[in-house]
Amino acid sequence: MKINAAFVIIAFFGLMMFGCSTNQKMLKGAQNGTASNTNAKVSTQSIQEPSVSSVGEQNIRVNENLSIEEETKNIKKNIHFNFNSAKIEDINSYGLSESPSLLLNNIAKFMMKHPDVKIKIEGNCDERGTEEYNLALGQRRSDVAKKYLIFLGIEGNRIETISYGESQPLDLEHNEYAWAKNRRDHFVFFKWFKIYFLEVKRWKKD
Repeated sequence: MKINAAFVIIAFFGLMMFGCSTNQKMLKGAQNGTASNTNAKVSTQSIQEPSVSSVGEQNIRVNENLSIEEETKNIKKNIHFNFNSAKIEDINSYGLSESPSLLLNNIAKFMMKHPDVKIKIEGNCDERGTEEYNLALGQRRSDVAKKYLIFLGIEGNRIETISYGESQPLDLEHNEYAWAKNRRDHFVFFKWFKIYFLEVKRWKKD
């Protein structure tokens, strides 16, 4: 009986040690498996993410290095109107093809990026009509562009409007093509007391 009891005790401890060894191996295997899966995810991210983030950082650095003048070279300084109209609508006639709303969107984005920049909107007309009528029409054209920019989120106190009527034509000819060019809003940008963009007098320079 004593021999049997000793045998049982030895067998019991043997099973305990075997079980602990097996559990440790399984635990290590599970940890190694988790580590390998984590490494796989990290390696996948290291392949995909840097190319995207590095491109974004380069774009940010390039934009930050541009001066205001350089940044607005691609912003058109004029939008145009149909005959006897002060509506923001697409133009496709007499050699003009543009979407004034898209041009105003670009101006709004620029002004949001530079909150210290202000703008003057100059309304202009062709030579037909009386001086009084054209001054009033030019004012309506500059006012409608201002309202559009305010709708896009630009503060009204950053926008000045004025009408020149028919007094400052881009094209001095007397035909439909010249008149189409002269029916416009012209944009002048200011930063504090410095004028960044002087008035464009000739159509070919726009």
